[in-house]
Amino acid sequence: ETNVASLGDVLQLMNDGATTVPDPLMNKACAQFFCELIKRWGCDAAGRDQQGPGPPPTTVIDAFFDFVYGVSIPGMMRHILDVNFNVKDALHCRVLAEFGRALWLLKQSPRRGNSEFHSRVLELFVLGQNVSSGNRKGSPDVIANGFQNATCGKDMEAILKAWKEDC
Repeated sequence: ETNVASLGDVLQLMNDGATTVPDPLMNKACAQFFCELIKRWGCDAAGRDQQGPGPPPTTVIDAFFDFVYGVSIPGMMRHILDVNFNVKDALHCRVLAEFGRALWLLKQSPRRGNSEFHSRVLELFVLGQNVSSGNRKGSPDVIANGFQNATCGKDMEAILKAWKEDC
């Protein structure tokens, strides 16, 4: 609780590292940071794992998920759909895998739920195509259905890769 005041700065720094730094290793490390917090604060039973402390206050968790849905996901989608992101590059594939895992964790979160994932990812960014990355091909309905029917992070990764390749 003593570091709550700097949470926004830390999240913004990690988001910049995941989305704007032209280094796939940095992108991957920062994406992993978000995955782990999504897992810990959104998925772990009772918000506690056996080695760590309990969850932060609800207001902190809510602020984190608002940041993830409002800033991190749009930034990662723009980054992945950017012409400079190469899904055939091994390092970029690692970034894609981490983002797929993050999306899966958000979708499966018992605390946040599939309905929040649906409204804040599928409806806004996939079906609404609310990501400025130029003209994209690929049916938004097919992509949204793929995300909705995904059974693991690898499925999310495959949908992201197919979406990128259709660009």
